[in-house]
Amino acid sequence: MPIFLEGLPKEKVQLLYILKAAKAELTEQQFYQCAFECTGMNWFSFHDVVGELEKNGDIVCERRPFGACAYLTEQGKMTLGMFERGLTYSLRESIDAYMQRTAPQFRHERELVSSDEPLPGGGMLVRLKVLEGERVLLEIDMTVASLEESLTIRKNWAQHSTRLFDTIYDTLTGKEI
Repeated sequence: MPIFLEGLPKEKVQLLYILKAAKAELTEQQFYQCAFECTGMNWFSFHDVVGELEKNGDIVCERRPFGACAYLTEQGKMTLGMFERGLTYSLRESIDAYMQRTAPQFRHERELVSSDEPLPGGGMLVRLKVLEGERVLLEIDMTVASLEESLTIRKNWAQHSTRLFDTIYDTLTGKEI
């Protein structure tokens, strides 16, 4: 009969398993979203457990152009290997299915970044980026009159970035249609 983990050890192994299932680094928001949707873990527990895992050297949280992100260390992989079977099969399957379903969206979120900042004298500077790993492929800085305009532009960036990137690239390389 298998022995299933409970309490803090279970929460630690759940988060390690999420990072394994992701097969890529996750932003803090993506990591928490999966933890909440697959395990019901609340925000405070999530941050406590992430802190413990990071302190123990099982995960690394690093700043990236698209925000803080987490990934498994070799030690974390070994730890998970020892305790992974302490999670129910159904939970592991649920996390695997969730990651498979959200992987394209999560990758897209890591590749498209937007930010804004107020300008002295009024208006907002909106910064839009297309990333490939840590390399910036395209960066557009725009000055707009209001926070509302900035938020609209940032919201629409994900939907229209591919078309804008292709148009700019094709135009500047002479491949216009």
